Amino acid sequence: MAEKLLQHKHCRMCGKAIPADDTFCNDTCKGEHTEMMRKKKNQLLIMMFIAVAMMVFALFSA
Repeated sequence: MAEKLLQHKHCRMCGKAIPADDTFCNDTCKGEHTEMMRKKKNQLLIMMFIAVAMMVFALFSA
């Protein structure tokens, strides 16, 4: 017979099973996730700046 599993979810970084009310399994995973999100935000801002700069350049070069 199959065993019943307790309600749980998985850590966003490493995938370990954790209690349903937590998001990360430990502070290391939380810190890595925060750093990864900061880098992604910076990449998005840079890409938006490049896109706007290209549009302005195209507008004034024609």
